[in-house]
Amino acid sequence: MADDINQLREQLHQLTEDYKTLEHNFDIMSEGYQESLMLYDKLEDTYHELEETNKQLEVARQRAEEASRMKTNFIQQISHEIRTPLNILNGFTQILTTPGMELDLNTQQEVTKGIDENTNRITSLVNKMLELADASCRTELDRTDHVLAVQIAAQASDESRITVASHLTFDLVMDEGTDTLMLQTNLQQATRALSLLLDNARKFTQPAEAAVNAGAEVKQGRVVLRLAQQEQMLRFIVEDNGIGVPESEAEHIFDEFVQLDDYYDGTGIGLTVARSIARRLGGDVVIDTTYTDGARFIFSLPIA
Repeated sequence: MADDINQLREQLHQLTEDYKTLEHNFDIMSEGYQESLMLYDKLEDTYHELEETNKQLEVARQRAEEASRMKTNFIQQISHEIRTPLNILNGFTQILTTPGMELDLNTQQEVTKGIDENTNRITSLVNKMLELADASCRTELDRTDHVLAVQIAAQASDESRITVASHLTFDLVMDEGTDTLMLQTNLQQATRALSLLLDNARKFTQPAEAAVNAGAEVKQGRVVLRLAQQEQMLRFIVEDNGIGVPESEAEHIFDEFVQLDDYYDGTGIGLTVARSIARRLGGDVVIDTTYTDGARFIFSLPIA
């Protein structure tokens, strides 16, 4: 009987030891399983990061291809736009230099006007290319001119010729106190930046040729330039009822050569140059994406 009890005790002891061994092995397996889970989670995170990186690389590749295409289009367009007035000037030159050619007063005035217009057109294109080359520069511009804010608005309106555009109505609105507000800035550069924004509004409130040819209803264009003070910044707000800008393109349109609608004339560098000038004057140019009746650009300059 005693032998049986001892044998049972030995078996119980062995079972206990076996249980402890199994429990230890289970703990090791559990730790390994947890480590495997952690490793899997890390691998999954790495996979998602790689997937996101690949998406960003694909977007960057598409943007690079788009920029290359736009640059090519820009060069072709500039070449075409320069060649056209050159051909016109060449025609006028042949008329003026033809032996025995006598022109009446009206014809002389038309030729003179044509020469002036096309010379200015070439000069404007060359200036745009020079401005584009300077757009990536971050050097601050000289700000020693003391001028009225309304003077910048008036000169930019004249320079952009928006006041004589037949397809739109243009209004200059000044908030209280802005009519006598003085700025210390660069008159020429500030005027140029605002002129580019007004020119952009003038262009995109005019119906595209494709829409006109398709018989689409043409609405009267409207552009408002409003001067408003916000803390220590003077804001030139250019608001139009043109084709507008999708919110997803709000920053993209400030890139070089970007044109959202190929049916409109343009070089795709005006907004790039305007923002560059504004930032070098201590301000900025942004688009208000909350405005949905067209486009609203805000050009800000420091007051002091």
